[in-house]
Amino acid sequence: MTDKISVNSSSKLAEAINALTAMYRQSKFVVVSMRPGKDRTLDQNALWFALYQRIAQMTPIGDVEDARRYCKLHFGVPIMRSSDADFRDGWNRMFLHLQYEQKLELMGPCSIFGPDGFPVTRLFNRAQGIAYTDRIVSEFSSKGVVFTDLLGEQAA
Repeated sequence: MTDKISVNSSSKLAEAINALTAMYRQSKFVVVSMRPGKDRTLDQNALWFALYQRIAQMTPIGDVEDARRYCKLHFGVPIMRSSDADFRDGWNRMFLHLQYEQKLELMGPCSIFGPDGFPVTRLFNRAQGIAYTDRIVSEFSSKGVVFTDLLGEQAA
């Protein structure tokens, strides 16, 4: 059991202390890791969701989930395959042979990988997340999708 709590208020600090206390009482051994700073994934996830929404609104790709699946498969998987040998080897062994539609389906909610689908973007480091965003914007901007307002909000 692993819990992650971002502490950004007094109430979140109390929640973290309570969770730590409960975990200690239950098992008597707890490993705690802490680091200062903001969890960038929250901002990045919000931006990606906004990008997916815009893609769904301005293209015939389908709904937001369809846009998410497409981006994970077309941009996220290649980023991970090029930067992580273990990911590449696993993907090549287990998924490369699948039909395109099967791969696309695995990127979204499914019984095998749960509500977030096959893990791709959650494995990203900061640089990979930036590359993912850049690739989405590049491809869909060339297809007439406008992201300038979304990217301006995230830069603020």
